[in-house]
Amino acid sequence: MSLRAQLEINPEAGERRSSPRRKLRLEAEGLIPSAAQTPVVIHDLSEDGLLVESPVPLAQGETIEVILPEAGTVQGTIAWSSGLFFGCRFESPISTAAVSAALLRSPVPGQEQPDAEVVKKALVELEALSFAIKRITRVVDKAIDQLTKK
Repeated sequence: MSLRAQLEINPEAGERRSSPRRKLRLEAEGLIPSAAQTPVVIHDLSEDGLLVESPVPLAQGETIEVILPEAGTVQGTIAWSSGLFFGCRFESPISTAAVSAALLRSPVPGQEQPDAEVVKKALVELEALSFAIKRITRVVDKAIDQLTKK
């Protein structure tokens, strides 16, 4: 399932959901039992579920699978529907990192999508930076331990 997104960060006051939601617009291909694909849009995503818009009707209680960055294939159950909109609750919550990874793939409104090669290079650089930070943290922790032993 490929993802294209438009993100709106507008947490609403008085939120009653079990986990905070971030509004996002992910365009993806959905697979229906007949093996045909249909475009769908994921409008918001949280650790517990998502809101999807689909031209294909989904029944309450139906199980769907969504492929998300960092989380992989996630199964969820349709909890409610209203027209073309369907609320889905994940069988197991996904991590905050998986939600953030999906959000990072969301384009900024009015801006072109970055080149895939640029994104790949940036991810490699972020991974290297993360490794360097962990290494430095270990060195600092070791120095603190040595200072506190005296």
